[in-house]
Amino acid sequence: MEYNRFTGEVLGINQLQAQYEQQYGPGDYVPPPVVLYWSFRAMVGAGLLMILISLFALFIDLKNFYHKYSWFFKYLPFAIILPYLANTTGWILTEVGRYPWVVYGLVKMQDGVSKSVTSGMFLTTLIGFILVYGLLIATTVYLMLKFAKAGPAPADSPPNLDELTPSLVEPGETQ
Repeated sequence: MEYNRFTGEVLGINQLQAQYEQQYGPGDYVPPPVVLYWSFRAMVGAGLLMILISLFALFIDLKNFYHKYSWFFKYLPFAIILPYLANTTGWILTEVGRYPWVVYGLVKMQDGVSKSVTSGMFLTTLIGFILVYGLLIATTVYLMLKFAKAGPAPADSPPNLDELTPSLVEPGETQ
């Protein structure tokens, strides 16, 4: 897959480290393998779990087994986290996998760090984002719980089906 053909040599970590030292100069060019290993497995595992859940839900729907597998619907809301988990671990895999590059082969991380942004500025921005997003999450959860507990608004009177059904009689005609 690396060479888009059936033949080709895939270099190991030590060989790549030696090649990059020769090409770009001394330095550590090996990304942390443990983070890459587990983030890839978490991403793929979450993806496969989403596929399995979808197939099982399709099976339940096609066979009309809603009553038989009612427990499934109690646990289904917990699957909401799976796309976020897959997305985040995929992002971690990508970003950690490009270490030590900001722009692969051109700009190293040590050259891509801003010298004008202080740690205090960074911390202030980080705390600000955490507070804003925390407030948004808290508001969203509060509103969702409030409206979910309230339920749908009761109808004042049953709907008039004649008003909802289009008339087949032309205006001015009698039936």
